[in-house]
Amino acid sequence: MAATSKSTRSNGNTNPAVEDIAAHAARIREDLAALGEALAGAGAVQSGVARDAAETKIEELLKSGEKVVADLSDHYSRAEKQVSTKVRDNPLQSLGVAVAAGFFAALLMRR
Repeated sequence: MAATSKSTRSNGNTNPAVEDIAAHAARIREDLAALGEALAGAGAVQSGVARDAAETKIEELLKSGEKVVADLSDHYSRAEKQVSTKVRDNPLQSLGVAVAAGFFAALLMRR
């Protein structure tokens, strides 16, 4: 609109074509402002959707991780019970295995 007032002052008369162009330019500015606001709103919506998807995925991963930890805990608990049972059933054999493992560990660490 500032361009319109300059052109009318410099010419001294109003030109309908200039005023029409100025009106179109003003409408284009308004449309661009509205489009910018719409894009900003769409960006906010998209970021909200992405955030929700990420939070959902994180929750799924946490649940999956908890399940894996529980499964491993059960597995190692069963393995511990089996080892305890074997040691109780064969104490001398278990002592021999422990002595042999200690001997080999000492050999490896000595070098």
